[in-house]
Amino acid sequence: MALLGGNQCIQEWQNGEAERTALFAIRNATAGDTVDLGQWFLNLKRAVMLGTTVAGAAAATVSGTVATLPAGLAADAGYLLAFGSAL
Repeated sequence: MALLGGNQCIQEWQNGEAERTALFAIRNATAGDTVDLGQWFLNLKRAVMLGTTVAGAAAATVSGTVATLPAGLAADAGYLLAFGSAL
């Protein structure tokens, strides 16, 4: 479990001025790793991880602006779709 660095979480897309939806490319992540999205969100409401080398999508646990990645990831890559209040 570790906080992912800037080279492991890259914003690909975002939309919204009051509410915001954003897509992040995630690299080399393991279950339980955390991502702080405070640079883009005032308050994170939902986040879903879609692994590229593991099957399926799963909800991340959210607390404030931090998302904890779900089980099933082991040195994996994928996409994190996040929704919340824009900064």
